[in-house]
Amino acid sequence: MVRSSLKLWIGIAVIVVVVFSGLLIKYSLRRDPFSIERSGKNLSDEGDVTAENDGLTTDADDVLPDTDSNITTTISGEESQPDEETPVVTQSTEKIDNRRKTETTTTRSDKEVKEEKLKKAKKELEAASEKFEKAGEKLDQCNQALDDAKSRRDQLQGEYDNAKSKYEEIKRNYDEKQKENFNKGMLGFFESIHDHKGIETLNDSDLVSLSNMGDSADAASLECMKRSIEYLNFINEIRKAEGKPEVKVSCKLMALAALNNDLYSADNSNSNGTGLDEDLAIGFDDPFTIWYYDEKDDNGGNYLSLVNEEHIAAGFAYSHKNGNVHNVLFCDKGYDAGRMMPLAEFSEKFNTYYSTAIKGKSYSGAEEAMKRAESALNSAKQAVTDKEKAAQSASSAYGSAKTVYEQKQNAVDELE
Repeated sequence: MVRSSLKLWIGIAVIVVVVFSGLLIKYSLRRDPFSIERSGKNLSDEGDVTAENDGLTTDADDVLPDTDSNITTTISGEESQPDEETPVVTQSTEKIDNRRKTETTTTRSDKEVKEEKLKKAKKELEAASEKFEKAGEKLDQCNQALDDAKSRRDQLQGEYDNAKSKYEEIKRNYDEKQKENFNKGMLGFFESIHDHKGIETLNDSDLVSLSNMGDSADAASLECMKRSIEYLNFINEIRKAEGKPEVKVSCKLMALAALNNDLYSADNSNSNGTGLDEDLAIGFDDPFTIWYYDEKDDNGGNYLSLVNEEHIAAGFAYSHKNGNVHNVLFCDKGYDAGRMMPLAEFSEKFNTYYSTAIKGKSYSGAEEAMKRAESALNSAKQAVTDKEKAAQSASSAYGSAKTVYEQKQNAVDELE
């Protein structure tokens, strides 16, 4: 019983010693991991010395003092210091060194990664800044172009308004004048070219009362006069085909033919009081059917008048207010027909007057100016619309570039 108790206490004491020794070693490692190795080495060295002394004599000459045991004398007599003590590396110190190396490597790697991220972020910021700057320049250009387009549009709007106002004023005044010119018929044309012989012939004739120059079916109207000039042109074509010279035209002869025509239309009489050679056709759609085609082979009187070489000028009249009536008067040399002119010249003067005084073309210049101004204004309005779309697109691109730039700037700020 006593032995069992003794063994128990001895076991407990051993366990306590082991635990205490372990705690002591652990504490020593925390303070200095190399202390155990150095302590162990010193203890080992002391043990070796003691063992040697135990086997040797104790004479003073044979035994060196412990303080001089680490000093060596060289051949030259110089004393050399012992080599620096080399630490002993154990498994524990290797773990500690590896942990320190790992911590150092990890710390350096994180720093490098951060620097790399910062470098990349700055590069992206630079690219975003360049795009942001270009987007701003583009937006400024688009806004300037839009302002210019609006200014141009406003300018053309004013020009169009002025052109339209002038056109409406001229047209309003001309519409009133147009009726007056139309009612004056042949007389208005003679006045426009200042042909006094033609004016006197109409105004001084007793037959003028039969004329209604404002009636487009009357021989003295501008509409019938226009048709008469076309017939004169056909007469000259016949004369050229027959080898005869062309006849000229005079306002006096045109007036006499119109007065005779109105007389024939009024009472269907055939009384030519002019003393001039005349061809007359009443009730025919085409007077040349009887004047030329029916009489050419037989050398009829109407045909011979058409191709007479002595005829130098002519006047033609056509009316349809009382059925179709056509007549042409010819004059020879020595007759005072007034100013005679080639048919082409006479026709050009008449067409100019007709197109400007009757058909509302006299305000064509103002109308064309208004249309040009309107076209330019419409183009300017379209340009404004296009520039507005471009500015909106540039503004959207600018906003996107700004957002990206700010994001990149924030990323750099966070890494710095």
